[in-house]
Amino acid sequence: MAAISDDKLQELRDRVDVAQVVGRRVQLKKAGRNLKGLCPFHGEKTPSFSVNPDKRMFHCFGCGASGDAIKFVMQVEGKSFREAVEELARDAGIKLDAEDPEEQRRASRRAALAEVNDKACRFFERVLWEHPKGAIAREHLKKRSISEETAKAWRLGYAPALWDSLAKSLARSGVDAKLVEEAGLAIPRKERSGLYDRFRGRLTIPIREAARILAFGGRLLEGESEAKYLNSPDTPLYAKGAVLFGLDKARESIRADGIALFVEGYFDAIGLHQAGVGSAVATCGTALTERHLELAQRAGARELVFVFDGDDAGMRAAQRASEVAAAKAVPARVLVPPGGEDPDETVLRLGTKGFRELVAAAQPALEFLLDRALAPIGKTAAVEARVKTVDAVASIVRAAADPLARELYVDKVAQRIDAPVAAVQKAIFGRKSSDKASNRATEPPPARPPAPEDPLAAKAERQILAFMLQGADFRAAVQRSGALARFSSVGRRQLAESLLSQEDLPADPEIALAGVDDAREREALLHELWEIRSGGVLLPTVEKALEKYCRKADERIAKESVARRKAARALRV
Repeated sequence: MAAISDDKLQELRDRVDVAQVVGRRVQLKKAGRNLKGLCPFHGEKTPSFSVNPDKRMFHCFGCGASGDAIKFVMQVEGKSFREAVEELARDAGIKLDAEDPEEQRRASRRAALAEVNDKACRFFERVLWEHPKGAIAREHLKKRSISEETAKAWRLGYAPALWDSLAKSLARSGVDAKLVEEAGLAIPRKERSGLYDRFRGRLTIPIREAARILAFGGRLLEGESEAKYLNSPDTPLYAKGAVLFGLDKARESIRADGIALFVEGYFDAIGLHQAGVGSAVATCGTALTERHLELAQRAGARELVFVFDGDDAGMRAAQRASEVAAAKAVPARVLVPPGGEDPDETVLRLGTKGFRELVAAAQPALEFLLDRALAPIGKTAAVEARVKTVDAVASIVRAAADPLARELYVDKVAQRIDAPVAAVQKAIFGRKSSDKASNRATEPPPARPPAPEDPLAAKAERQILAFMLQGADFRAAVQRSGALARFSSVGRRQLAESLLSQEDLPADPEIALAGVDDAREREALLHELWEIRSGGVLLPTVEKALEKYCRKADERIAKESVARRKAARALRV
């Protein structure tokens, strides 16, 4: 894919009115030089969302969301950087640089596949609502309490139990057979030429991204098949590990609630939406992936809730999902519907309010993992088994961000295996769970988790990084001050050194900070940058701030040194 030149990006930013772009989604009112309104990224009653037309930036003082018109479109509509740029460029009448011919060919092919999928969807819809063969599917929807209005909104359909009804219909409309096969809608016959339909005797569920249909899921209603559900294969348009079913409809609720509800099945998601729980999404017949987490977070989710069935398969899925979330430090909880119900059954029984109360009381994912790991062990188990259990849960306990939660988890483990709390504490935080027994006596234990970060030092260091993004003179002042050597965060020091090593930084702070993996840290940095750019800053002011930081940092470092010496003496005693 050909890159969009910096000149074109700058032209776009110069010509696009951020207030106009934001104003399409947010009711803005004048507040001095800025405009204010209710934040579209989190629920609030008092406006904390500000737009600065002069600086061409927006910022929310409530949730920290910040950026320019491109970032706004990315966050509100869930688009990639390039998709947002292309949309704004079209609206502004700006012609972007010519794309690579090969990328143009692939884009054209994807568009053709999406068009074929849409034709297939219309065929399935006609069968469901207009053909006698659709009666079995209409009856199934009625049994599942899915209304006609909901079914039509989600564009549900029915693939009749015939070998090639769709393939023939598409051929009659002039669609190339190779394209039908590439879209995953049909399969080549083995014994003779031609295609046969992939989906037969199935209620069809289109999997969409914005207005495009990427693929289909199919629920078996008649005919013989081992698979109750069948999904489209991966295609140039669709990768099941990178798509969330229902996200196109859930995005607004996720942004408002800050929560994404992950369910197992298509109809779980549809049923929850019908009941007014609009933040439900489902993976497309696959286990949760890191990409799924990214999609939910990009839609505005600050927390995930996994709502899976209470059977063995559901519990294993919840465990895998919780492990993926824990590995990426994404806040998550687990809700198991009571009595073995599906989520859509639970919401029908309890109503929207009752279901939301269950969600609010869902168990933290780390606690869920801990309970799963502790379940097989008892107080009367052999010593070796109890030691292995502590090893197994150590990484779960250490993953808890809240110190109090860590202490409570340690207490729970100690009670479960009938061991002293201090011994369990030492076993979990005094050595790595993966250490082999032969190494325990000879190798020193690894360091304990670092002490909580000094919030004042962290804020000052982020402010210094924001200064560096203001221009070469500011970066030179930071380098002269010696502040970087005093940074308490290795990650921020490395970022600062990276900024110093670049002659020309991108004009877009989002691009300059793209290497910051921690989303919260990146948002905090953008917040500092917003404060600086909104108020304006002069080089002498920055030099004074650097001098103050260095003085405070030296005091902090001296105190930490004294504390370490005291701790060392205590250990010798």
